[in-house]
Amino acid sequence: MPNNIILTGFMGSGKDSVGREISKNTDLSFFSMDDYIVLKEKRTINKIFEESGEDYFRKIEKETLNEIKNIKNTVIATGGGVVKDKENRKVLSGMGKVVYLYTNLDAVKKRLKNDKTRPLIKNRDNIIKIYNQRMDKGLYEFADKKIDTSEITQKQVAEKILKDLEVKTKTMAKSFKTLTIKTESKVYPIYIGYNLFRENNSRINLELKSEKAAIISNPLVGALYIDELEKTLLKEGIKPYICIIPDGEKYKTFDTIKSIFDMLLKENMDRSASIIALGGGVVGDMAGFVASTLKRGISLIQIPTTLIAQVDSSIGGKTGFDHPLGKNMIGTFYQPDMVIIDIKKLLTLSEKEFRNGLAEVIKYGIANDKTLFDILEKKQQKIINRDIELLEEIVLKCAKIKKTVVEEDEKEEKGIREVLNYGHTIGHIIETVTGYSKYSHGQAIAIGMVKEAELAGQENLLSKNDLLRIKNQIGKYGLPTSIPENIDLDEMRKFVAQDKKVRKGKIRLPVPTGIGKIIFREVECKKFL
Repeated sequence: MPNNIILTGFMGSGKDSVGREISKNTDLSFFSMDDYIVLKEKRTINKIFEESGEDYFRKIEKETLNEIKNIKNTVIATGGGVVKDKENRKVLSGMGKVVYLYTNLDAVKKRLKNDKTRPLIKNRDNIIKIYNQRMDKGLYEFADKKIDTSEITQKQVAEKILKDLEVKTKTMAKSFKTLTIKTESKVYPIYIGYNLFRENNSRINLELKSEKAAIISNPLVGALYIDELEKTLLKEGIKPYICIIPDGEKYKTFDTIKSIFDMLLKENMDRSASIIALGGGVVGDMAGFVASTLKRGISLIQIPTTLIAQVDSSIGGKTGFDHPLGKNMIGTFYQPDMVIIDIKKLLTLSEKEFRNGLAEVIKYGIANDKTLFDILEKKQQKIINRDIELLEEIVLKCAKIKKTVVEEDEKEEKGIREVLNYGHTIGHIIETVTGYSKYSHGQAIAIGMVKEAELAGQENLLSKNDLLRIKNQIGKYGLPTSIPENIDLDEMRKFVAQDKKVRKGKIRLPVPTGIGKIIFREVECKKFL
């Protein structure tokens, strides 16, 4: 099965409708470039053309392709004019199988007869002019496959694509697993399964106490998944409000937090309203902080869409945002009312983002579970290939570990929860000194895990064999194992004193004494690193 199916064609060829039909019958998610641009720009395509012009729109299209070029297992509906740019055509060809939905001029005119949403054909005579221009230049002919959609239904087009490309049908969803976390402040469920929001048959009852909910997400995740979540909410009589924030750790700041408050307060979100965090760790942390403080606390549901969020950050109630002097320096402990983990959402992750999450999985194996570490060693290829059943097993194991630790030490007051910080002290400092933009969280903590294991080795707490296994495991999953030479160690040491674990000039670190075993050591800050 190709990683992606890219649909191109003139306006009116049915790219979005065909894409949704393909997605409905396969494990591929659906992504519309136009939907993404609307979410990112926070205005309609018509408004973009009216206010900023076509050249600006084409610039945004080009940026969009660059931002989604590493997405996987997705059927992508492109805008009709994206093929005008030669570089765009090259990028599309590298993303998967490109299918050209050809439609003859008579069919195009018939389909667009009453369409008033497209800015390029407000003057109806432009349909013929633009159509002939693009056909004469053969702009769509770079595609791997061409299908004439003029006389057949969108469902028939989708069926033909699936047959010709030999795409597998949808994986049958099994019953989902439920864990229940019981903390001093709240008891709540974690649901883990595959395709939990499948069309017309959501497998989860959101059980919200209000008729209003704010979905906080970023443009990429929103374009992929907001539609299915909106349908689920509307079916349950809940009015959704969409709050889109920029993507990336560098936006995990007070300015973004303030913008969320501004949007929600303008929508008159009261204390009975709910916040739904739809995204990775950045979205989850910030949405959680807003939920914990807006009107002194409102309902929170976490729907993590990255591996790192599914196995770690969405569970346990840590919220917050970054400060130039340190990562997650401002935040709260605030447990969600529910965590919904849909394994299907891991299939669309870029290779880099997937491996980013594997760093946290490796952490659990080293710090808590030798069996999990063994699985990572023995089944590496199946994991990299994203075997659905194996991913579900791994996420469930990690969630159980996190549940146990959080129940014993909800707010890190007993020192038990600190075991989950293995690799994070050095990792967070690397993120901080590089401005939260050069290294992903997973890459940074991967380095941290190796350095903290080396510290244990230097004190004869960890055998050379186990140190080698740790280093090899991290490296085999494509993660870094050493502090880059361009990072100044003296600069890193300056940030050690800001760490939340520092007491009386010493920092308390979890270090491994074997696979699945952790003890704590106090290290003088001035001798650290």
